[in-house]
Amino acid sequence: MLTDVARLVVEDHQDLQQALTQVARKRGIKRQSGWPSRAALQQAIDDYRSLFHPQQSDYLITQRGLALEAMRTFVEYRPQLVGALVNGDGPLDRIRLLLFADSPEQVILHLEDRGMPWHSTEVSMHFSGGRRMAQPALCFLAGDVTIELIVLNPKLRSDPPRDPVDGGPLAGLDIERLADLLGETR
Repeated sequence: MLTDVARLVVEDHQDLQQALTQVARKRGIKRQSGWPSRAALQQAIDDYRSLFHPQQSDYLITQRGLALEAMRTFVEYRPQLVGALVNGDGPLDRIRLLLFADSPEQVILHLEDRGMPWHSTEVSMHFSGGRRMAQPALCFLAGDVTIELIVLNPKLRSDPPRDPVDGGPLAGLDIERLADLLGETR
């Protein structure tokens, strides 16, 4: 199962949950309790990428660098990098940031003040108690990279989004942790 999931993530650029669900369905595994741990999945993806697509590791580093630049642009909204670029476990072509603002309009003004064309959408996110809630998102292109800004109310810091794979808190990196990961000195 691990290798099949890793292949779908690395070769077919599926996100981890999609790949895991697809493989589990094929194998007749109906409950998440039958899924491998996130750590085992992550190790399988890293191993598969190292063996068959080592160039993706360089691309991951490049994308994380672009994410850091974007995060610095939105520093006042306490950005967190989430999604595939945190662990390299999904499509690497999108930068997904959580921003904390009282309203999406605050972030829209920030984008418009910088002349950045954008469009709005919604992203369904998991929260505690099995709740799924749509959150406003603003998307724009930086070169050929899509940056998705998910705007969360600051009150949600006490009930952060959950990881759809294991139900734990959604893994994220703030500016300092991402800079450290990239080996930047302060």
